[in-house]
Amino acid sequence: MKENILIVEDEFIVANDLRIMLQKAGYTVCGIAPSVAKALELLKAKQPEWVLLDIFLQGTKTGIDLAGQLTCMGIPFIYISANTNQAILEAARATEPYGFLVKPFREKDLLVMLDIAMYRHSQSKKFSRYASLTLLQQVEQIAAKAESKNEKLKQMATMLQGVVPFDCMSIAKNDGANTEPFYLSKNALNIFQPFAHNELLEITGVSQRDYRSWKPIGNEMKDQFFSNFEFRRLKMDSPWLKVFGDHFTYQSALSIDVADEDGYTYRLTFFSKEADGYNNLQLDLLQRNQDALQSFINNIVKKKDEGIIAPRVIKASPAVTNFTSTDINFNGIIGESKLLKAVFDKVNIVAADDASVIITGESGTGKERIAQIIHKLSPRKSKPLIIVNCAALPINLIESELFGHERGAFTGATDKRTGKFEQADGGTIFLDEIGELPLEAQVKLLRVLQEREIERLGGNGTRKVNVRVIAATNRNLEKEVAEGRFRLDLYYRLNVFPINLPALRQRKEDIPLLANYFLDRFAKKTGRVVTGFSEEAMQALLDYDWPGNIRELEHLVERSLLLSTDEIITQIDIPQGHIAGSGDVEGGFKVRTLEEMEREHILNILKLCKGKIFGTGGAAEMLNIPSTTLNSKIKKLGIKYEYVK
Repeated sequence: MKENILIVEDEFIVANDLRIMLQKAGYTVCGIAPSVAKALELLKAKQPEWVLLDIFLQGTKTGIDLAGQLTCMGIPFIYISANTNQAILEAARATEPYGFLVKPFREKDLLVMLDIAMYRHSQSKKFSRYASLTLLQQVEQIAAKAESKNEKLKQMATMLQGVVPFDCMSIAKNDGANTEPFYLSKNALNIFQPFAHNELLEITGVSQRDYRSWKPIGNEMKDQFFSNFEFRRLKMDSPWLKVFGDHFTYQSALSIDVADEDGYTYRLTFFSKEADGYNNLQLDLLQRNQDALQSFINNIVKKKDEGIIAPRVIKASPAVTNFTSTDINFNGIIGESKLLKAVFDKVNIVAADDASVIITGESGTGKERIAQIIHKLSPRKSKPLIIVNCAALPINLIESELFGHERGAFTGATDKRTGKFEQADGGTIFLDEIGELPLEAQVKLLRVLQEREIERLGGNGTRKVNVRVIAATNRNLEKEVAEGRFRLDLYYRLNVFPINLPALRQRKEDIPLLANYFLDRFAKKTGRVVTGFSEEAMQALLDYDWPGNIRELEHLVERSLLLSTDEIITQIDIPQGHIAGSGDVEGGFKVRTLEEMEREHILNILKLCKGKIFGTGGAAEMLNIPSTTLNSKIKKLGIKYEYVK
C-alpha cells in the first residue's frame, strides 16, 4: 500500500487532477483542503504521511505558514506552485521541503517528484541523528574566532541572512539612557558593513540636535513585522525612521526584543527593500532561536573589540614536515579549524552510504579532493571513480560522453563508445561543475539518477548501471533554478546530502599549516633548502583574503619558493588589483585605458577600506567624492564583491 497523501490546494480543478493522478498511481488521497485552517483540521483527523502543498491559498495564511507546522509535526511535504521567482524559492527553502513542483506539470513530473522526495526523506531519516549545526552553535563558533568584533558582526549578518533576509539591521540597547543604536548595512558590493549611529546621521544629513528632539520608536515595534503600507504608517510616527527608510529605500521591517545576561533588552530590527519582505514564519523562526540571539548579544555585541589576534603566526622556523597527526590531516586534507572539521564529520557520515552528495563552495576550495575521499572511504573504493568536468564537455557531445554511443550513431561515430556512466559501473561518478550542464542534458541525467539505467546514442535498448553520484558546483543552484537555468527536480534529486566547503578566508587559522605543508612539499620536489616563513611574510598571508582559495595559496607558495634567495621566505608577492586582459607591450609596460586605471584605483581603495564605501574611513571619504558618485562608478565599472576580496 502506497502513502496516504493530503492535498492542500485552493483551485479545485488542479486539486482534483492531482487526486486522480495519485489514485491512478496507487496512492491514497485522504482529503483536499483549500486553506490552512481546513488543512489543520484534516491533518488532525486523517493523519496523512505526505502533504502536497500550494503556496497561495484561501485566507490570510499561506502554504509557507503551514509548512512550519508540518515540520514540527514531522510530516514531509512538497510544494506545488506556479510561482518560482527567487524570493518565493528562498522563503520556501527556509521551510526545508522535500520537493518543489512547478505548475503546469504532467502526471510523470508529479510521480517522479514524489519518488525523489520519498528517497530524500528516507535518506534524511537515516542521517537525522547527525543534524547540521544549530543557529546557536554557529553563533558560538563565530564568537570563538580570533577576529575583530567588526569581522564577527559581518559574519553574523551573513549567517542571519539564511533566517531573515535583510538589507540592514539595527541593534539598540534599551537601558533608559537613550543609548544610540548601531547598524549592519549592505553596501553596493553586497558586503555588510558596521556603522555607528552618528555615521548614519551624517550620511542622511540629520543633525544630532534634530535627532534628539524627535520622538523615539516605541513599543509598537516589539516582536512585530511591518510590510508595505504598515511600514509607511510606522514612518509617519517616527521622523528618524522616515528619513532613514526613505534615504535607503527600505519598505518593510521586522523587529524582535532580546534580553541579555544582565537583564537589559536589546532590540534587533531588520530592514528590507522588498515591500513584502517579512511574514509570521520569519518572526517565529527568530523567536524559536532566542538562545542564539542572546548568545549573539552576550558574546559578540557586548564584547569590547580586542582587535585581530593573528592565528599562529609562524616565525622563521623550519617548515612543518610531519603531517600524520589526525588533528591536522584528514586523508590528505590539511587543517584544524572548526569549519573544516565539520566538513570532515559530514564526509565520515555519508561515505559509507550510497546517498547522492552535492559539494558546494568557491573555486579552489577542494571539492574534487572531498569527492575522492568520499569514494575512498566508501564500500565502492575498489571500483572506479570517474571524474567528469561538465564545463569542459562539448555541447554537441555531452550525451555521447556521459552515456556512450553505438557505431554510426552520428557523423563521425566510427566506433562504439562506452560512456562515463558505464565506466563508473559499480563505483562512483563525480560530476564537477554540474551547474554548467545545459537543460537538455539535465533531463537525461535526471532519468539516469531516477531509473539507474542509460541508453547509448543510436542504441536499441537500455542497460542498468550501479553508480553512486557525487556532484559539485561553485554556482548558487537555487538562483540558477529561479532563473530557469537548472531543473528544479534535478536540484532536489542531487541535494540529498549537501556539503559546503568553507572559503580559505573563513578559516585563516589553517593558513600557517597549509603554507608550511606546501613549502615542505615544493622544497623536497625542487631540492631547495628553504625552511620557513618570516613573521612578516606569514602575516602577509594571513592578511590576504584569498579569492582563489587553497589553489591560489599553493601556487603563491611555489612561486615564492622559486624566487627566494634565503633559507627563509621573507617576501610574499600578494596580488594587487590585477586587471584581467590588460595587454603587455614590449618592455613589460602595461598599457591601460583611463577607465581601467580608474577601476584599478577604486579597487585598491576599496580593499584598503575593506569594502566600506561611505562614512568615516570609507572609500568615498578617501577619494573625496560623494558616496552616490562612487556607487555609480562601481556599477559602471562592473566592480563586484569577488574582486574586492
